[in-house]
Amino acid sequence: MNEIDGSNSCVYEALGYPEAGERRAKAEHVMKIGLLLHTDRLSKTEAAQRLGLSQEELDEILSGKSRDLTVAKISEYLNLLLDERR
Repeated sequence: MNEIDGSNSCVYEALGYPEAGERRAKAEHVMKIGLLLHTDRLSKTEAAQRLGLSQEELDEILSGKSRDLTVAKISEYLNLLLDERR
């Protein structure tokens, strides 16, 4: 097991993940999507429809199961929800 010294601000880097920057970016975008759902009082069903996903697919993304998605794709989802707010 890796030792964590606390000097690193990215948990993925601290744990020694090879694609730490990508994982961090995905996590940040997913967190923002979750915040939009909460602050806009948008249901997961409504958000999934706007994104062209099933509710199960959105649930997987929100629970961090986004390995098959690129940062660009998650960013696209975030931007779609942001555009809907305007």
